[in-house]
Amino acid sequence: MHDRENRMVSHARIIREDIPTGLGYEALVAAFEREMGRWDPLVENALIQQKAPWEKVKRVFHSMAGPHGLMIFFHVDQGRLTSLHHGIKRCALYIVGNGIIAEQILSIDVRASQYVPFSVCLYDNGHPGGAIISFDRPSSFLAVFQQPALMEISRLLDSRIYSVVHAIRSKYR
Repeated sequence: MHDRENRMVSHARIIREDIPTGLGYEALVAAFEREMGRWDPLVENALIQQKAPWEKVKRVFHSMAGPHGLMIFFHVDQGRLTSLHHGIKRCALYIVGNGIIAEQILSIDVRASQYVPFSVCLYDNGHPGGAIISFDRPSSFLAVFQQPALMEISRLLDSRIYSVVHAIRSKYR
């Protein structure tokens, strides 16, 4: 039985972006990964074991962030296995973000841990404009918390992912 009396329900309008890149799928994947940093979970474990001061953690995040201040925390090639049924599917899911920004967000509202880091999907569905980079705009999904302090930070995430898209569309065509 659900406890409806203690349940909180929030609504927000999520804005999804599906942006053709003018690149083939493999080229998009390579370009995206070049524009992103990559988080190393072994370094994370070492920092936790050391009980590293936050200033040291921040330096590590800065060193692993890509040129746009974002990094890949997790990646799964969704098409590899699913292509075994009904033909080839080219799609990959990336969980991306920046731990320094995430800490700021979670300090304001820990419920946002459901949304940061955030997901970015690369896919090829035969669009004449090339493979697609797709994401939900961070400012739209963080708006669900109705926290004015989150909006400025979430717009920073918007600008960083748009910067990645701009670099891919201008440098790699």
